[in-house]
Order: sequence, then C-alpha cells, then structure tokens
Amino acid sequence: MLIRTIQLTNNPMKNIKNYFMAGCIILILSCCSQQDSISDTRKVEIIKEIKVLMDGYPEAVKRHDLNWFSKFWSNEKDFVFAVDGQVITNYDEWFKMYYSDGLKNLKEILHFEWSNGHATIFSENTVSYATNFDWGMVAVSGDTVKVRGSALYVFKKSNGEWRAVNCGGTHTYYK
Repeated sequence: MLIRTIQLTNNPMKNIKNYFMAGCIILILSCCSQQDSISDTRKVEIIKEIKVLMDGYPEAVKRHDLNWFSKFWSNEKDFVFAVDGQVITNYDEWFKMYYSDGLKNLKEILHFEWSNGHATIFSENTVSYATNFDWGMVAVSGDTVKVRGSALYVFKKSNGEWRAVNCGGTHTYYK
C-alpha cells in the first residue's frame, strides 16, 4: 500500500522528550533570530529560494527522484518529522519507508498542489514555511489515495543549500 503506518513507541516519556526537543529547537531559533538585520530585499530572495525548493517537490515525486529528496531533507542529528500524532527522529528508517520503499508503490500522480504558503525568516540560515497541500495518487495496487492537509517545514542552510530539518503536519483523506 502507498501509505505506511509508523508505530509509536510504547514509552510515553520518549514521545514527550521528542515533543519537548522540537519545541526547544523552535524556541531557540526564535530567540536567536537575527531577522531585523536582514534587508527586505534579502528576505524576498530567501522566500523565493524556499518556494523554488517547495515547487520542485511534486515533480520529484512524479519522477521518483530519490536523489532530489536526499538533497531536500537534512540527515543531520536535528532531523525531526512529526505527522498525525507521530514523531520520527531516525532519518535513515524514515527515508527508506517514505521514499526508497514508498515511491516504489506509486504508479501515478493525479494532482499535487501547494497553497497558502507563508515563510517566516528567523535568520539568513533558518526559515520556517507553512503551507496547505492537496494531492491524489494511484498506487501500483490500483488504490487511489487523496489527501489534504497542512505542513510546517523548518529549513536550515547547510553547505550553502537549504535543507528541511523538521516537518510537522496533518493529513485528511478524502474520496
């Protein structure tokens, strides 16, 4: 099946620790923000860079482009993916499940749109980007999956390239 379920740990303290860790990262980013020192022109440039990156995502899904996704996501120690009540911090297992294995089950993209995107620039090297999405896909099995939702990405510049280090979101499946 195209969508796989990730099992939560039976240790509620670990889940609380992960939520606390993600909250601390956002707090540190906002407290250490140098947003005021960034010119309006540079802010516009940063937002364009993030939007170009986000616009490449649907095409990469259509191409099953694992190389593109490995450059989109950061595999650094601060990686956190939180979706539908689950927090994942193991980049290698997550990438394998969602992309390496997940894209093999994808036959066709019916539609994939981002909307209502909004960037918040914390510094020259840290940006959050909130967006809505709506996508429909057909699995190799013939099942059709359609989903709407929202996501909040945190991007960090690493070696001169923007990479998603955190993402949190929700999915609402529809027919």
